[in-house]
Amino acid sequence: MEILRLMASFAAVVKHGGFTRAGVRAGLSKSVISRHVSALEKHLGVQLLYRSTHKVSPTEAGERFYAYCKDLEDVADQAVAVATATTEQPRGLLRITLPQTLVVSPLGGLLTRFQRQYPQVQLDVRVTSLQVDPVEEGFDLALRIGELKDSSLLARKIRDIRILAVAAPNYLARRGVPRSRADLSRHNCLVYSEFGSRTRPPADTRRRRGKATALTGNLSTNSGVLLMHALLGGQGIAIGPDLMFEPYVKQRQLRVLHDAAPAQVSGLYAVFPPGRFPSAGRTALVEFLIAELA
Repeated sequence: MEILRLMASFAAVVKHGGFTRAGVRAGLSKSVISRHVSALEKHLGVQLLYRSTHKVSPTEAGERFYAYCKDLEDVADQAVAVATATTEQPRGLLRITLPQTLVVSPLGGLLTRFQRQYPQVQLDVRVTSLQVDPVEEGFDLALRIGELKDSSLLARKIRDIRILAVAAPNYLARRGVPRSRADLSRHNCLVYSEFGSRTRPPADTRRRRGKATALTGNLSTNSGVLLMHALLGGQGIAIGPDLMFEPYVKQRQLRVLHDAAPAQVSGLYAVFPPGRFPSAGRTALVEFLIAELA
C-alpha cells in the first residue's frame, strides 16, 4: 500500500534526524523523502514534523505516530530476515565508527582483509576519539575500548584488553627501567590524550592504597600514529591498550614494563543500536573480528 511507503519515509526521517540522512539510508533523494512526508501529513490532516533550516524534529502527534511506524519497520525487518535467513550474503553499506587507537593496531589491517573476504560489503568508516551515539549519527556499529556506560545500546565483547606501560629498549638503556609506579614520575612519559584518565597507571591493587601517578613528558597527542613514531624512536614511555602495541612487543621493538604499571583489564566491544535483526554485514564483521582477535 502507498501509505506504508510514506510511513517508512517518515520513520526514516525521525530515526536518522533529517531528510538527507533518511534518503541516504533508504536509497532515495532528499526531495523524494520530503514529498513522501508532506503527502503523509496531507493524508492524515496533521503536522508530523517541525522543520527548520538546520533541524527536523517530530511534533507531539509525530512522536505518537512514529511509535507505530517503528513497529511496522521492525515487522518488515522480521519478515525479510525470516525469508532470507539461509541465503543472505553480507552486502551493502556498513557504517562504523572507531577510535584511532584501533586504526594503528592490527585491527586496521583486518578491515582490509574483511573486505577481501566480503567484497560486496561497502565500509564507511569514521575515525574519532569521541564516543558518538550510533543511533543519532546513523552508524550500524561502533568499536570501543574501555568500560561501557549504561545505555539502550547493545554490546558484544570482542576480546579482553590490557592497559600496559611500554617503552623502546633504547630508551630504557639510556634512562633505566622504572621499577614502580612512583618511578614513572622521573621518566619522560608520552601522553596519549585519546585515552584520557586511562593514561594514568593504576594504584597498586595489591595494597589498595595510594593515588594514580600523573604522567608528564614532552609530548601529548591524540594521534596514535605520532605516538607510535615517538615511542618506537625511543622518546619515552607510553601507556595504552595492548592491542595497539602487540606487533611491536612480539618483534621486541617495545618492552612491557610490568612492574611500573600493573596491567588493567578492560575490553574491546562492538556496540550497536538495538534491533532484533542485524544486517548480515554487521554480523559478519563482528564474528570476523572475534575470530581474528580473540
